[in-house]
This record gives sequence, structure tokens and C-alpha cells, in this order.
Amino acid sequence: MESLNAHFINEGLAQSERLTRLNRIAIQQMRVLAEDQSIQSLEEK
Repeated sequence: MESLNAHFINEGLAQSERLTRLNRIAIQQMRVLAEDQSIQSLEEK
């Protein structure tokens, strides 16, 4: 996330736009992790 934020800063995005994009990416990553079968199998053990 830090590297993405730095990238967005270099692109000149406003703080509010960076926050919106980073939040959207974080939600997508959490969904992927929540749906990952290997993660679910670790939780069952």
C-alpha cells in the first residue's frame, strides 16, 4: 500500500483521490484473501 501511495503521489493525485483508490484496493485484497481456499484451510486447523 505504501508503494502504491508513493506512486499516486508521484502522479500528482490529491490526497482524497489517493485515499479513495487505496481504500478500494485494500477492500479488493481483503476479498481475495477471504475467498482463498488455502487461507480457509489454515483457519480450520
